[in-house]
Parts: sequence; structure tokens; C-alpha cells
Amino acid sequence: MNTTKRSRLAVIIAGALGVAAALTMGASAASPRFYEDDPIWQERDTEDASGMKPLEVDLIVDLTTNLLARSAAGDARAQNVNTLGEVPDSSWFTNRAGRRPLTPEDVFIGPDTTPGPEPGTWTVTSSKSDGVTPGFTIKDTKGQLWFLKFDPPGYRGMATGTEVAVTKLMWALGYHVPENHIAYMRRDQLVIADGAKFTPPGGTRRPMRIDDLDTLLERADREPDGAYRIVASKALPGKPIGRVRFFDTRPDDPNDVVPHQHRRELRAYGVFAAWLNHTDAKAINSLDTLITENGRSFVRHHLLDFGSALGSAGVAPADYWEGSEYLIEPGDMVRQMMSFGFSFPKWHTTKFYEAPSIGRLPDDNTNFNPDLWKPRVPNQAFLHARADDKFWAAQKLMTLKTDLLRAAIRAGDFRDPKSEAFLARALAERRDAIGRAYLTAINPIVDPALDDDGVLTFRNAAVDADFAKAPGGYRAVWFRFDNATATSIREGAIERRRCTAAIVGEADRCLLSLRRRSMAPRRRRPDAGGITCLTYAPSRTDSLTGD
Repeated sequence: MNTTKRSRLAVIIAGALGVAAALTMGASAASPRFYEDDPIWQERDTEDASGMKPLEVDLIVDLTTNLLARSAAGDARAQNVNTLGEVPDSSWFTNRAGRRPLTPEDVFIGPDTTPGPEPGTWTVTSSKSDGVTPGFTIKDTKGQLWFLKFDPPGYRGMATGTEVAVTKLMWALGYHVPENHIAYMRRDQLVIADGAKFTPPGGTRRPMRIDDLDTLLERADREPDGAYRIVASKALPGKPIGRVRFFDTRPDDPNDVVPHQHRRELRAYGVFAAWLNHTDAKAINSLDTLITENGRSFVRHHLLDFGSALGSAGVAPADYWEGSEYLIEPGDMVRQMMSFGFSFPKWHTTKFYEAPSIGRLPDDNTNFNPDLWKPRVPNQAFLHARADDKFWAAQKLMTLKTDLLRAAIRAGDFRDPKSEAFLARALAERRDAIGRAYLTAINPIVDPALDDDGVLTFRNAAVDADFAKAPGGYRAVWFRFDNATATSIREGAIERRRCTAAIVGEADRCLLSLRRRSMAPRRRRPDAGGITCLTYAPSRTDSLTGD
């Protein structure tokens, strides 16, 4: 079949995303609904951003803003998806998992372009001034800049291994992340650069002294031979200009036109954070850099610092409550007082797996509920996530098979086979729990296309993942669609017991409403803000159509 025709049909079939009028004979539109270049797969930052200046997020303002907006947000659809409901590649995101096959070796390497810092003398240029873990910045013998962080004493591999493993998985999911390596260093490798600065706790910035290094290293775990295990993070390309805020836009970036809470990849980040128990997903753990290419500058948005994820809290194992509560829970405080201390949250009775190499994580994750998971601080993008955003995230997640999870864990080099096996099991259990929760929550019909015989084909994501039984049949309803006026006229209906339906009318001029005749197990109603003209009916009597 002609590739253009196939793509056009996919656009037309799925392209009524977010438009209620497509299936309800809506009013005419002033401009075409679809264009020749749909679906867009590359978001272009066409405006020059060279005039941008560093703008640090005020962490107190950021914390206050998020703490005050704790409840679920409105039901606005994500604003940066293409006509297929997908997220185009951009300065925020690059499609990997689900768009192309990934091998264990791909995930093991992730974003890496080097084997790590060059051996030899490392010149310390500054100490780490944010975050909770000790660290400093060095230049290796080739002049490459690296940021070094350590494990806390007694927890070899916990923070460093977690940082690397989670970085690989976030890369696979499509985010821009730094190049992180497990490495080893000795104290005598370090020299202090002229002009190096140090800010002691509660003090003011001053020239760094040799004893400042020793003070920092006192908070780091040490190998039996006296070496220090580190995670070395390669400096990101470009000029640092601030952090990612998870709400609104940055006013001095001419390409930043979609409010961040309405970007699907940032909403979906909440699903992935829940999967990884990344409780520290906030502005400080991100970085915007100004990239200049071919005489034009644009901002690239990165996520980083994943040491507080899985069972690690960076400087200690994750606390028992992490992932279950925000830092401040007024409701729980009131319940505790009203019950005179006899009201206990669920985590009080949860059994945990604990080991120095990985920290602390629930032992059984088969019944993990992603909707109940919470980061330390509310995140505006996470709160705005709708069922369709979570469905998109779950689809991505289900492509990360267990061999890919093991590859990321192997990159973390935890040096604890039993705990590494547990992490692989826990991540697989949490992945599947997310799939069960979100792939069955709304319309699971995906990837509509015409095959070479002119037959409509599609997949059922919930059935493919074994989270629902195959329905008894599908009913296809075709509509003739006028792209200029956005009006549709019903053409007819066909029922099939297979995931195919014969063409009715001219394929490139019709829209399709597809309904499943039955669904088991029965789930709640599809998202009231339905996003696709491919829809299903949970039962013969409860027929639902997305808008």
C-alpha cells in the first residue's frame, strides 16, 4: 500500500483527537482540521533564543506553589500532542521505547558517549552546592568537566547505582538525561584548582581549601582498599540557564509556548516517577541549557539527579512513608490527633525489602497502585495528568521488557546479586501494575491502519498486554468527513469478530468509530474527555463513545 495513503488514513482515523464534533456532527470550523504534514513527529524550535539569560528557579516559591496546589487539577487535554495523540521529538523529549526496538545493550549504554572520566589527576573546580548528597566538580586529564557524587557511609552502591540505573531507564523512556558512569577514585588523585570555591553549610562562599575536600569525603562511603566509589556525571552540552518549572512557561524563551503542566511528557513523568519511586521529582533536579547550532540558539530541557529513587533517599535508605505521603500532609495530621494516635497509614503495615546496596522498597509490588503514589512535594504536571496521558505512559512502559530492566540494573553495578534480582522483580511488578491500571481505564484501541488488502487493522493494547480478555467482537462505524468544515456524515456500520473491518466509503475521506461489543473484566467508564474516534463499549447495554 502507498505509504502516504496509509499515513493519511491513520491521521484521519485517529485524528479527531480531542475534538467532540468529529463524531457528533459538530459545527463547522474556520480552518482545516488536518494538514498535509500531519502527523507531526518533530517539534521545531524555530525562534532564536540567544538572548536568554540564566534564571534560577526560586526553590521556596517553587515549593510553596506546589504545596498549595495539592488536589487534582482540571481536565484540559495535553497541548503538545500530534494528530495521533503522540508526543513529537523536541527539545524536551525524544521517542525511543515504543517507537523503535531497544536491546539490552542499548539500555546499558543509554546516553553514554565516553567510558567515563579519564584516569589520572583530577582538578577540583568547585563543591556541589545543591541537593542532599556530597559532591564536587572536577576536570579530568582531557579537560572534560564532571560532577562527582558518592554513596553515604555504610551503603555502598545505593545512591550511585540507583542514579545510573534510573538514568538509563529514563533515557529509554525518551527524556534528555546526563551521561552517568560508575567509577572509582582515590584521595591523592585530587588537586584544587586556582579559583575553586566552597560554600560550607550555613556559611558564605569562599576559596576552597584542601581540608574542605576531607570534610566532604567524610560523608562518603569508602572501599576496603581506601578508594571511593562515585557516580561521575558528564557536564551537559550548552550554557546552563536555569531549571525546569513544572507549571506555566518561561517568558524569555520564544519557543516555550505550551504551559509545562500541559505537556504530555511531563504529565507522564509522574507515571514513570511512580514506577521508579522517584520521590524527588522537582525543579532542582532538572537543568535547562542553551544550545547553539548552525548559528541559532535554543533551550534543551534535561532531567537529572535520580539518586533519590527506588529504595534510595540519597543520603540514607528511603523512609517508610516515601511514595505514600507528601512531606506535609495536613489531613493525616488531623486524623492522628482526632484518633489520639490510633490511626495508622497503610505503610505502617507494609513489608519492606531492605539491603545496604539498594536501600528500602516494598517487598511485594504486585498490587502497587500508581494513583496512590506521591512524590515528596506535589508536582503541577503530575496533578494535571488525565487518563489519556497515563495510558500513553503505560504503553511506553510496557515496551520495557524485563531483560531491558536487568540491563539498566547491571549498569548500576550494585554488586549484590540478590538485591539486583529483587529490583528487577519489583520494577516488573510495578510496571505491570501500572499497565493493568491505565491500559484498561480508557479506550485501548491503538495503531489503526489499512493493510495491503485494504482492510482496517488495529491493536488492542489491554488485550495485547494480557490485562483484559479479547472482546466478542468489534463494530466499526464509518463517517464521511469534510476537512474544510469539520462536519461528518455517517456512512454505515460493520461488525467483525476479528480486529479488522472492511472499508466503507473512500478511506481517505472517512472517520471511524469503533466499538467493542464486550469487555472483560469490566472496568470503569472511559475517560469522559475521550481523545480518539476509535472507541469501545464495555458491554452491550453500556455503549460509550469518546468525544
